[in-house]
Amino acid sequence: MRSQARPARLSPRSFPRSILRSGLVGAVCALGTVGARAAPDCAGIRDRVETLICADPALTRLDEELRRLFDRIVGETRGVDGETGQAIDTFGEDHARWRARVRDACPDTACLMRAYTARIAQVRRDWSRALPDTPALRHVVNARFGFSVDVPADLVAEPPPDNGDGQAFRSADGHLHLTVSGLNDVLDQDLDAVVAADRKTCLRQPPEYAARKPGWIVLSCTTAAGILYRKTLLAGGRGGAFVTLRVRYPAAEQARWQAAVTAAATSLRLTEPGRSAR
Repeated sequence: MRSQARPARLSPRSFPRSILRSGLVGAVCALGTVGARAAPDCAGIRDRVETLICADPALTRLDEELRRLFDRIVGETRGVDGETGQAIDTFGEDHARWRARVRDACPDTACLMRAYTARIAQVRRDWSRALPDTPALRHVVNARFGFSVDVPADLVAEPPPDNGDGQAFRSADGHLHLTVSGLNDVLDQDLDAVVAADRKTCLRQPPEYAARKPGWIVLSCTTAAGILYRKTLLAGGRGGAFVTLRVRYPAAEQARWQAAVTAAATSLRLTEPGRSAR
């Protein structure tokens, strides 16, 4: 994390009962600001673990993602204990213990990748009621096929294709892959035909979730490679074009990515519904 953590005030009413029972909030309250030292300063003197983080772009992005998570918690709760008005530091004992016992105990980059990925998933799960339902987003517009979509701002954009048909993104750790693109209907297919190949990869038939309307089709299922979500819009009627949002991620990380997938799926829309990109 790049900057000194600011003390934050949280309301226990914002958290699930399971967290209150576990003593996490109590541990954070007891510590105050002790142990919430700054994240790696890659321009200054670094210890062994910070050197590993700063030397690996993927680890640096994960470190930044973890910092943003806590910033969002602080921003959502406004930092006031609903019972006492006490200032509570979210970078408290629990986080300091994770850093000392888990992160700083890692001998190499692979271990740090696992530690950060697990920590981010845990924070998203345990602090879910303090986090906004919708992650920070970036608005993506495609001029060739006339569509737009909102994707998580912390995803890494892959180099766009020369033909301008869409854009691919991935998470910093490479666990989630998201693509949004257009395709001209040169074969005069319907919506069912265009998603047939993805539907066949679903381990359960019919898929766990599938829905179809005249202008769109959605399916979500478990495949051998993990969770697949696909939403395809029909642009310009039969013989026009298909606009598709496609997301893949490990089945074990459904809680981590559910809000991001929902935000992208609900925001996907045609900006010029009647046009063809031929």
